[in-house]
Amino acid sequence: MRATTAVLALVVCLAALGCEQIDEFMNPRARVADTRGGADLRNIPPPDPANVKTVTVYRFENKTSFIDGLAIANGMTDQLITALVTTRHFRVAERAVLNDLMTERSLQQSGQATGEVGDTKLAGAQLIFAGAVTELDEGTSLGGGYSGHHGGLGVQAESATVGLDMRVIDAATGIVIDSIPVRKTCRELGLRARVGGLYGGAKTSAQMDKAIRDTIEEAVYQLVVNYGATSSAPTGP
Repeated sequence: MRATTAVLALVVCLAALGCEQIDEFMNPRARVADTRGGADLRNIPPPDPANVKTVTVYRFENKTSFIDGLAIANGMTDQLITALVTTRHFRVAERAVLNDLMTERSLQQSGQATGEVGDTKLAGAQLIFAGAVTELDEGTSLGGGYSGHHGGLGVQAESATVGLDMRVIDAATGIVIDSIPVRKTCRELGLRARVGGLYGGAKTSAQMDKAIRDTIEEAVYQLVVNYGATSSAPTGP
């Protein structure tokens, strides 16, 4: 009897959401709104070595009130650096861990460590990619469901939104030559069940990670298209 009730509850939940949502529930997948996705980034043509610019990325600012905003902003900085290097369209001069770099150079210069990098100059950047995380938001909403004395079933939708503003700065003049805003939303449906006083669900809780990934991919795509080492790239600094 309880099994029959549970099945009927599930049918009621899905019927309340409609055909498109039923397909999403039966075939769980992240949906990204207004995104170019990683496919375009992977399809970018190889760089022209003669046109590869040296760039640098400083730590992203966290301009949100999200509880883990600073940690997420730092993680996004690292992800952007990795993605830029992977494209091979840029030489990335390290600045995010500059203190560590300078410590090693000082050790070598003082003779406390072997090596000769202490007397050499760091590579200078032609462009600075500066970022500010402007939006971090997670949301959960409940659809139709069934609730009884012994338990209940419901459909739950999870979403996450990430906003990033990238600035491209001419390192020689300090002038901001471009601004690239990126905003991504990921959402997915799942089933939330209650048995007695216990809750559980077959739902995805990684929407924020997906939104962050898509935001970085879109930002890198725009940077490569506009400033990468392609034949159509702007001459720039």
